[in-house]
This record gives sequence, structure tokens and C-alpha cells, in this order.
Amino acid sequence: MKNNYFSVLPIGGVEEIGSNMTMIRSKDEDIIIDCGMLFPYEDSFDIRYLIPDFAILDSARTKNIIITHGHEDHIGALGHLLKEFPDLTVWVTPFTLHLIQRKLEEHKISMNYQVYTSGQELSFLNVDITPVHVNHSIPETNGMIVRTKDRKWGALYISDFKVDLGSKHEAPIDFNTIQNKLSECIQTAYFIDSTNVIYDGKTTSENDLNHDLEFLMNRPENRLFITLFASNVHRMNAIAKMAKESGRKIVVMGRSLWTYMEAAREAGYSDLTVDDLFMPDQVKGQNGKMLIFLSGCQGDFLSALRRFSYGEDSNFKPLPGDVIVFSSKVIPGNEKKIYRIYNKLTQFGVEIVTASDHLIHASGHPGKEDLRMLLNNFAPNFYIPIHGESYMLRKHAEFIRAEFPKIKTEVIHNYQEVVLGEGTIKVESHDVKEPRIIHGKSLEIEKTQISQRRKMATQGAVFISFHRSQNLMEVSTVGLPLMAADHMNALKKRLLKQIQSDLHSRDENYFKDQLKISTRQFYNQLLGYKPVTEVHLY
Repeated sequence: MKNNYFSVLPIGGVEEIGSNMTMIRSKDEDIIIDCGMLFPYEDSFDIRYLIPDFAILDSARTKNIIITHGHEDHIGALGHLLKEFPDLTVWVTPFTLHLIQRKLEEHKISMNYQVYTSGQELSFLNVDITPVHVNHSIPETNGMIVRTKDRKWGALYISDFKVDLGSKHEAPIDFNTIQNKLSECIQTAYFIDSTNVIYDGKTTSENDLNHDLEFLMNRPENRLFITLFASNVHRMNAIAKMAKESGRKIVVMGRSLWTYMEAAREAGYSDLTVDDLFMPDQVKGQNGKMLIFLSGCQGDFLSALRRFSYGEDSNFKPLPGDVIVFSSKVIPGNEKKIYRIYNKLTQFGVEIVTASDHLIHASGHPGKEDLRMLLNNFAPNFYIPIHGESYMLRKHAEFIRAEFPKIKTEVIHNYQEVVLGEGTIKVESHDVKEPRIIHGKSLEIEKTQISQRRKMATQGAVFISFHRSQNLMEVSTVGLPLMAADHMNALKKRLLKQIQSDLHSRDENYFKDQLKISTRQFYNQLLGYKPVTEVHLY
């Protein structure tokens, strides 16, 4: 890397919320920051999630990965990465280690790891990286301060944060370390979270939720349900303590909630004991005061929230007089799923409480005032928005240019490398690799096959089997209107006539193609569209 000190190359997480993965590239090595998944925009075709493409990684240069925190969009693809690069050393904090180990054990994947703490300087071949504590919606979230050995360049990389100076759950963002470490550098650059930049004010503190949450926990109804992001263990712990003090049994429905609660207890972030928590079948049929946590606040198809709201759970059925609290926001793209759940619950006579009714949710990302506080603490020479969709990145850049015009601001996308050079930066573009699609048992599937599934789902399918020597044909369909069955004989006559007149002596590929064309034309005239058609010859 001649005349360059290091560079920052996002592989995922820029122009999208998810698949966070960034490379810190220097003369002798590449260091990865995070390796997350991206959830698909629609629950269909058995797509579970998407992960970054690892093709750009060089195993000879890439020996280390640093994890900033335990959200799925930052750790969810780590197992896939370790299968391909098993010798990587994973740098991780204790709480996040608990989460990762559970995931890897399920898939029998081993991991070399080193535990780090905020403020600890990690020394690599060409750069020093100092994790710096920041506030977010999950414990042990860190930004990364990257500095050259000669301190000519320093960069602050924070993919997720907010400023919460009075939190009762964790220390405030460590402005002192940011200022002290970067003040040693001649040139500096920021790579900063864009997720909440369209909000003009200061992001709400978790402390500010306590009043309204406590009010809800003391409502007279026996059955109080609540759903929230499972990773927000600080809020879960606070709510559970309030419920316990109000005389409610605490019931946990959903695997993800149990996973995070257990990790929080093991890492010292929860003082709830195993005896404080109940499984749904332990309280089935009871009528006392209960708080029931439901996983799946975004309406995920297999979640406890969806099962309950559709009346499909075996332990709890929605009843008039029940109250369900949504201590979460609706992620863009999930609105239809959530409103279907609202409607189902309303039809059962359940009262719905959301963040529009009470102050019961706080974002984990910075509004404009949070960004001002960061920049008033220490202003860099260069500024690059990250962690957000394209619209958010653009709005973030416009805000910085308007309020901090002396800072040079660049908008980048995935696979655009920010090269920190001799007193300046430049942006170099690489060939963009599409994310890899994961389905079923964590298996990769090609985009072409998903396209085929989409066609079958929207147009149905026709299967034709023909025995050439015996002149026998079988036709079956999937996903076509029932009336299409009345025309099956007409299709067979058409195809058999075509075979007799033109196809008997033809080679197999031509034979199959002509039957496929005729079949699709037949159904296009009948139905107005062409089903997927497969032909088998014997």
C-alpha cells in the first residue's frame, strides 16, 4: 500500500441496514470489523437471510476479525465466515462471546477468540485499534479507533451508537478516549452511523422510559403481554424487575428471548434468577397476574408474537381484556406484517399499546443532536456516513456539510474503499459482489434458483412425462386454478398430435423444448400467463 497508511472498505452495511462487514486494509494485513446478516425484505421462498460475499478476502492477509457488538446484523454471518476461514482470531467482548458461542455450538463450528475490553489497545502489524465504549441498545457496544503506528492518521469507526449520558444501565459514551486518542493524530476521519439521522433532536434515553413502563406494569389486568427487541437486555431486565415488584409472574415465550436473557445473566447484566422466569407450559391455565414476554416484535412468521396474535399458540389464546405492549418501533418494510397483527389482536378484543400511546421505546441510534455532541467533542478532518440506506447516507452528509462546513464529507457505497493517504483521502471503487442468499439449514442458494421459485409461486407449474417407445403421456399441475383440470385432455391431444406429426425422430433436447413451448402457449391462451413447465422423457 504505497504512500497510503490504511484504508476502510465496506463489504456490507452501507446503503443498507444489515450485512455489516468492513475491512481495515494496510500494507501487510487486512482486519475485518463485524460479519453480519441482512434479513430479506419479504418472508418468502424460504430465504432466511443474506450474508456478505467473502470473495474479496485473502486468507494470507486476513488473520483477525473484531466484533463491535452482538446484534445479528453484526455477528449473524460469522459462522459462515469461520467455515471458510477457520484460522481467524475473533476479538470479542464477554457478553457478545456468550451469544456467538451459542450460535456456533448449534452448527458445531469452533472458534479461536480473544476477549477484549473497552479502552484496551489492540496492536496489529501496521495499525493500533482501540475499542471505545458507546451507548446503544445492547450491552458492550464499541466503536473502533484505528491509528497508524506513527499517528499520522486516525479514524473513528462507529456503526451503531447514541449519546446517553445519564443511563442507569451502562456508562456514558467515552468521549474522553475518543478525544485523547485522536488528538495524537495529524489527520483524522470519522465513519459514523446514519440510521436515525432524519430525527432532528436528541435520541431518548432508556431512563426516560421507566415512568410509563412502570405505569403499565401496575395496570389491573391479569394478563399483560409485551414484545420488544430481544437484544435490549437492559430494558428487558428493567421491565421484569418492575413486573416482579408489582406481583406478576414473568413468563418468557420465544427462543431468542431466552438466549439473550441467559447471556445477560451469565455476563452479569441481569439479577433475575432462573426461579424468577417461567416457561409458558408452567403457567398454562393459571389466572393470576402475569407479564408474558413475546419474541418477534417485527411480526416474524414463526415468532411467539405472531402465533399468539393469530390464536395459534397452545398455551395462550388472545382474550378480551388482555393488554399487549409493543415496546419497539416498526422497522421499515415490516409495516404490513405488524398491522395485520394489530388487526388480528383487535378482532380478539385485545387492547394494543404502542410507542405512540406511551413513551416505551428509545432508539439505539443517533439523532442530529447526538451527532452534534460527538462532533463538538472532537471534529475530524474527514467524515464518511455509514450504516444506513442510501437516503439516510445522503441526508447525513447534507447535515454535516450544512453545520460543519470545514469537515470534508464523502458519501460512499459498499465496495468503495476510502484510502487514507498523504494528508488527504480518495475513494476507489471495486467490483460489487451481490450478497449470498441463505435458506433452509443455513445453506447457500443461487439467485437464479430463487427467481425460479418466484416464478413457480406466481405462475404455477406443469409437469409432463412422456414414454417415447410406448407413446404414453402423464401431465400434472401445481398451483393452477382448478378449472385448468378440465382442459387437461385438450392439452394432451395437442401435444400427442405435435409428437406424431413432427417430433418422433427429433433429438431429446429439441423434443423437450417444443413440448415446453406448446404447453406454455396453451396455458397462456387459457389463463393469460405461462406456467413453469418441466418435461421428462423416457
